[in-house]
Amino acid sequence: MTFRDKVQVREEDMKNKKTMAIMAIFTPLLLAVYTSALAEDDHPLYAPYKGWPPCAVMTGEGDMAPDGRSVTGVICRSTLFIPDSDKDGVPDDKDQCPNTPPGVEVDEVGCPLDSDNDGVPDYLDQCPDTPMGVEVGEDGCPLDSDGDGVPDYLDQCPDTPMGVEVNSQGCPLSVDSDGDGVPDDIDECPDTAYGVDVDEVGCPKPVVLEDGVHFGFDSAKLSPNAHTILDKVVENMRTYPDLEITIAGHTDSTGNADYNQRLSQLRAEAAMNYLASKGIDPSRMEAIGYGEERPIASNSTKEGRAKNRRVELQTHDED
Repeated sequence: MTFRDKVQVREEDMKNKKTMAIMAIFTPLLLAVYTSALAEDDHPLYAPYKGWPPCAVMTGEGDMAPDGRSVTGVICRSTLFIPDSDKDGVPDDKDQCPNTPPGVEVDEVGCPLDSDNDGVPDYLDQCPDTPMGVEVGEDGCPLDSDGDGVPDYLDQCPDTPMGVEVNSQGCPLSVDSDGDGVPDDIDECPDTAYGVDVDEVGCPKPVVLEDGVHFGFDSAKLSPNAHTILDKVVENMRTYPDLEITIAGHTDSTGNADYNQRLSQLRAEAAMNYLASKGIDPSRMEAIGYGEERPIASNSTKEGRAKNRRVELQTHDED
């Protein structure tokens, strides 16, 4: 090595030692200032690193300052911590479902998985394999409106009465001769006219006109409101030409029972005559007066007696 080379090496060595000496003096001071500026209390985003300073002092092995101390440097975290409030593995700044319950599997945006895309997440879905587009309830299971165990989207007989045994298509196993939805083995009125509303044993439900066909005290005269109600009956009887009805007249308990019997008959005939005047064949109707025998409300109050002065419509299958 030439003399010039030795001089150059010595100068570089002196320069490096001078630099290390300066670092040794100022590094602790800089670290203290920087650490204070990024103190944990002032920067809550560093909270998960509790006990860790934002910056740490690193000692360089084998490097010595002129005064014999080791050369040190500062290393700091380059990124801030972003919290994950629901601990689902997706940080809050990307989490579109920030309140996911603990332990629930989520997708890349932090929302619970919904494998069958029915709107009910898998962890709540009791029917996780529902076909696409099927309407479901809150439990994720397909709706079963008639409660026969066959979901609506598969049910070919969606109005089966409660308790009737059905096949895989949701239709009664037994024959339903009159088509009223009640199979023959439990149908107590197997010849009900088509379209008539029936109860759970297949018998026609009485058509009660208590909301419109009422009568004044000791009167069999139909009111204008009664005409409106009876006009709807006319429409139904035209729609179902095989439907035959019984018109039952009733009274309250005021007065003599025999008189009330005759008055109830007059009320039933008044309704029947009105229907006949609208073109309904009288052979399809029967008027019967029951007097005060069948109240639907208490006769001890004015309101109750007013409700009892009425006519009801029933099919001929009813008594």
